[in-house]
Amino acid sequence: MATVKKSKKKIIVPICIVLVIAIAAGAIFGISRANRGEEVTLYTIATDDIYETVSLTGEVSAGTVKEYKVATVATVKEVFVNVGDKVKKGDVLATFNVESLDSQISSLRSNYNDALSSYNSSAKAQKTAKAKADELASQIAATERQIEKLSLSTTTAAKKTTTKKRTTTTTETVPTRPVAVPSSRTTTTTTTTTTSSTSTTEADINTLADALRQLNENLTAITNDLDTLATMTEIITSTITDVLASGIVDSDYIAQQVGKALSQAMRDGIIDSAQLLVESDVAVKMVEAAVSAIDFSSIASSLVNSKNVSLTAAELQLAAQQAQYAIYNAQADDSIVKAQKKAADASKKALDALEQQKKDMEEGWIASFDGTVTEVAVEPGLQTTAFTTGIKLENLDSMAVTVSLSEYDLHKVKVGMPAEITTAYGSYEGEVAAIAPTATGGSSSSILDSVGSMAGISGLSSLTDSGAGVDCTITIPDTDDNIVAGFDANVQIETGEYLGVTVVPNESIKLEKTGSYVYVYNEEDSTVTKTQIETGAVSDTSYEVKSGLKVGDKIVAAPASDYEEDTFKVKVVTK
Repeated sequence: MATVKKSKKKIIVPICIVLVIAIAAGAIFGISRANRGEEVTLYTIATDDIYETVSLTGEVSAGTVKEYKVATVATVKEVFVNVGDKVKKGDVLATFNVESLDSQISSLRSNYNDALSSYNSSAKAQKTAKAKADELASQIAATERQIEKLSLSTTTAAKKTTTKKRTTTTTETVPTRPVAVPSSRTTTTTTTTTTSSTSTTEADINTLADALRQLNENLTAITNDLDTLATMTEIITSTITDVLASGIVDSDYIAQQVGKALSQAMRDGIIDSAQLLVESDVAVKMVEAAVSAIDFSSIASSLVNSKNVSLTAAELQLAAQQAQYAIYNAQADDSIVKAQKKAADASKKALDALEQQKKDMEEGWIASFDGTVTEVAVEPGLQTTAFTTGIKLENLDSMAVTVSLSEYDLHKVKVGMPAEITTAYGSYEGEVAAIAPTATGGSSSSILDSVGSMAGISGLSSLTDSGAGVDCTITIPDTDDNIVAGFDANVQIETGEYLGVTVVPNESIKLEKTGSYVYVYNEEDSTVTKTQIETGAVSDTSYEVKSGLKVGDKIVAAPASDYEEDTFKVKVVTK
């Protein structure tokens, strides 16, 4: 029997016709729909009352809980309770052998005494340094006044000498005709020489002052005792001054004389070798090396050749005073003293804590209220471990629920607000009793609660393990056997009443990243326009409208999620 092949072209043609018809029908329907307008139902804005609440889930616990913990290592002597035992306030729960704590207390007391001694020494040194710095500041001011006075005397003397030279030269050069040119030249040369000498002296004084400051800083590697430092600085400075005054500028020779002076002072007891950070001979060598490094031959020649010996001596004295002042002023800073005070306080706190722990454990663990023992983790003869719960005592006659407040709910909830606690067996009245000062947990709550806030749902972060939150305790004064510690309970906290406010239903709002929107109806042209509004309080069914709508406005009751335009025609229907 012959097989008849059907043509593919004959099959394709009918399919294409069907598609064309479908597309055309869709277009016609779309045009017709656009002409008719989107079918919507409307809601007229009015006023109503909003009772705002925060809804959360938390864990039921005893209203009063006491965990007896051991903050150190000790040996359990006796345990007098078991799990489930009911005890009275004042009952002994357990006793301990605390002899092992004596050595720990002794060690902490030694650490505290050392820290306190260091602090006292630093505080005394700081006070001494400040006094020395103030004293040197006065001495520097006096020396500067002396230098100013000596400089003025030198300038006056130089002027008199110049005048005398000018008169003599003029007379000798031109006895019969007073021409000023030769004497003018002579005078100019003399004046220039005097100014240059003064400038050079000042430059050399500044250079020497810097060298002495650096030398004084190097002394801090030898001693940290201020009195010893001051004595060494005085000996070094006076020795350098005396040698320079004698006309000797050889650095090695000056260094040797300084070393001899220091060694003699140590032998005579003027310098206490016990206050040195290194051996005395090493200290002398270190100072000699520092002094020898100063190029006295280049910076002190003008000083020793200066005709005004008093001015040069005063300048050297000022350089030494400024060097000492820099060191004392630095050591008068209180940063070291503050750090050592902090260390001493920390040592004292640790000592006090351990001594109190010993006292408490000598007396034994005592029940601080009537309650039920719900946990016992210690046994006679065993050693305790730091920060491990030993015994837990709970008052099960009063109960509480702990919930986690998000950053969006925290500002709404206040201590004293009423709450309703709901379990599988009934509802109970409660009250917000405490709110923790800090948050605990992760960092994802901001996203969850941002979404929840826009949707009118509170506390989404408390339903996750990663959401950060602030612990809030709600007490339940009247309880029964149906509310059990350890079970979960739903909590609704009444956070505010807003009476007679403009409201909009939850389902009428479109929530977007940029804000909250509704579609406002315009009766004149039968269109709706997407309009942003500002919301306030929120309940399970509606939002308070703060701006963007007024009473009497009509909006789309339940806008669709696929509107493509912000303004479009609508057909109002009643459902």
